[in-house]
Amino acid sequence: MRALIIAVAVALNLGVYMRSGLGSPKQSMTTPSETPAPTSTPHMSRVAPQVPEAILAPILKEAAKLANVPPQELVIVRAEAVVWNDGSLGCPEPGMEYTQALVKGYWVVIKTAGQTYDFRVSGGGTFRLCPQGHGRPPLQSGADFQ
Repeated sequence: MRALIIAVAVALNLGVYMRSGLGSPKQSMTTPSETPAPTSTPHMSRVAPQVPEAILAPILKEAAKLANVPPQELVIVRAEAVVWNDGSLGCPEPGMEYTQALVKGYWVVIKTAGQTYDFRVSGGGTFRLCPQGHGRPPLQSGADFQ
């Protein structure tokens, strides 16, 4: 049985809606520490408009490449507009210097194949993968400044 899961990231709440291919839709909640099952296509939540498709598409392509899985197996856990505290986008590298100004951007987290990929994105769409355990949360979520 194939399950279609749409990851819903809303500020501090994370909901996952599951739909069985053979029956009616069922709804269940999960905590951010649980790993949702893969989707048949990467889906966005109602928060999706916060991350433009032109920015999200290359991130999904990169995540699929890194995980060595088809894009259909990606689960978008978080995709939101945020304000980062500086040019490091909440993921500073030792020895690097960063712009000391607030940076509007995006935070995209994708899970697949037992791995979590934490992408930090500048407002212009430049993104980078933040190593697991090295990132800091943003100052504000998109709802606070849009």
